[in-house]
Amino acid sequence: MKPVGKPLAQFRETLPAQCGRGRSACRWSVLGWLGWIVLGGIPCAGCTGCGPSGAATRGNVSAPATTVGLPPAMPQAVLDKLLEGAMSVLGHLDNYDEALARAQVFDRLNQWSHAVGVPAGSQEWRIDPLIETLPLELRESYLLEQDASVHGASGSVRLQPLDSGVFDASADVTALRDQRWLADIAAYARGDAIDDIDVAKNIFDWTIRSLAISSDPPMVPTATNPGSRWFLPGEILLSGRASGPQRAWIFLELVRHAGLDGVMLATGDATLQPWIPAVLSGGEAYLFEPTYGMPIPGPRGEGVATARLAASDPSILRGLSLPDRPYPVQAADIAGLSVLVAATPESLSRRMQMLDEHLAGGMQINLAVAATPLGQRACSALPGNGGGSPKLWEFPWEVLRRRRTDAATVNAAIGRELAVMGVTMQQSAVGGQSRRVVRPLYAARLREFRGELDGADGAKLSYLLARPANAAIAEAVKQAPPPQADAIQRLYEQMKQDATYWLGSLTLAEKDYETAADYLDRMTLQAAPDGRWADAARTHLARVWIGMGRNAKAIELLREDPSPQRFGSRLLADSLEKKPR
Repeated sequence: MKPVGKPLAQFRETLPAQCGRGRSACRWSVLGWLGWIVLGGIPCAGCTGCGPSGAATRGNVSAPATTVGLPPAMPQAVLDKLLEGAMSVLGHLDNYDEALARAQVFDRLNQWSHAVGVPAGSQEWRIDPLIETLPLELRESYLLEQDASVHGASGSVRLQPLDSGVFDASADVTALRDQRWLADIAAYARGDAIDDIDVAKNIFDWTIRSLAISSDPPMVPTATNPGSRWFLPGEILLSGRASGPQRAWIFLELVRHAGLDGVMLATGDATLQPWIPAVLSGGEAYLFEPTYGMPIPGPRGEGVATARLAASDPSILRGLSLPDRPYPVQAADIAGLSVLVAATPESLSRRMQMLDEHLAGGMQINLAVAATPLGQRACSALPGNGGGSPKLWEFPWEVLRRRRTDAATVNAAIGRELAVMGVTMQQSAVGGQSRRVVRPLYAARLREFRGELDGADGAKLSYLLARPANAAIAEAVKQAPPPQADAIQRLYEQMKQDATYWLGSLTLAEKDYETAADYLDRMTLQAAPDGRWADAARTHLARVWIGMGRNAKAIELLREDPSPQRFGSRLLADSLEKKPR
């Protein structure tokens, strides 16, 4: 495995500027829609600014898609192929140049939407009334066209309005990519579970294991704690690190893709305080604590507690208290819980509902959120039918606002964590006769999301490829210009540390405890005791020792946890101490 290319290549999240070579330089075969489908819309090599249709973007405003040779009406089979091609590319971005792939997806989606027309399907689109529960500064950039002139959008950048049937080349394609990954994870993480709460527990376990706890960003930003990691779901998944609210957001997205209902719960009256996510089943709301990293236990520590039970039995939430740290929410606080629905502008838009009505079979993704009906179902599962009308959860919208208003800070955080995803290396093909350029860490993450773990194209081998020998790293650093040498050294070391930790996490999930212990202890904690994965490796290693029946070692590690999850770790240590030896 030999490092090649530009190791500091940034992970590209937006399409490049319009190519200035002209359409002829792209060698694009203009054969009408039939030829476009047959050829797969493959963009030319070396022309990074052109999508398959030559569509270009500036900022967040999408230009009209150029369609060459389109007949007045496309056959249904061709429409289906357009969608199938777009979703297939999004599902296997590890096999493509991402900028060109995104351009292809954007072009196909807009060819499809223009051919289908607006509105599409049997359901007439209406903006969800819960949008009005958001502060204007969070929703004004997405106002309907007819409302924008009334409110003025305070001079902010106008993004794709909710009622538009035209897809945005940046936000919509990124949202679709993220939802494709989330749908894949949900299918993999649920395992063989059938019962709703068993499915939710499996998905929650994946969330806690796969997203190491961070304190940034906070649930509600303040002047003294503004946060910087205002990441989108896909960026959270790739980074493998999340704060409590980010864990809650990912968990609720995964639950939705598993076919379950989930919402955030909030305490308080005049000023709501977002608390934790809940999964709805059988008319009850089951409680999951993402910062503590545990479902809230039911009576005698069994099962998962419901909101009604926690309100009527003070011992449920009191059981989360420690001698020096009472749990901040108690039974009296949740008598009037409020419901916050997790939704984004894309999930409330006309165009995502259009897609939802047409995606089926292996392409199916739950893209649109019916926020009001979900909120009403959740209220009926709470004590006293909820403390008021449901609202939208502000956190996902705050993420989008912060990315616009503090882009430099957010982009710097993305660069620190995700630049490593752009590192390319040469991989020998079978037999060593040819070589291909791969992004090993990026490929490993996406393959793990799909549950493709073993074999030549599995996540495990890709993680191993992301662990080059020290000699290979030294050679790459030696070939770099002196001003870049230190940065390149750090990047390769980060890639190796990331891959090592994630191999430990993956083998822990497989209950391969001996292998997991080696990755998490010797190769992570001992190799980098102050590294960015040290806290997560410590709690993972504790679970390895629990699986191996070595509870004393697990208790020691759990009591050393300094992370935001430390209170949950101490509760787990207490429960282990109470077990008979």
